[in-house]
Amino acid sequence: MNRSTMKAFDAVDMMRTARATIGATIASMSVGEQNEWLHSNPPTDPTLHRLFTLAAQQRAAADGAKKAARRG
Repeated sequence: MNRSTMKAFDAVDMMRTARATIGATIASMSVGEQNEWLHSNPPTDPTLHRLFTLAAQQRAAADGAKKAARRG
């Protein structure tokens, strides 16, 4: 079977390129600097934006649970 079709979009290549670019950008940053960078560069993709929002909500809930545990 001869498959001589060209891919219009290579998701693996795109992911690897994005990972390399982001990795080079944040390699020398501390965790706090990385968090600031993430917050100053919000994702434009709706799915990533939703994931960021859900992660922030989970973090807020976890922080609230830790504070309640310390009080009680």
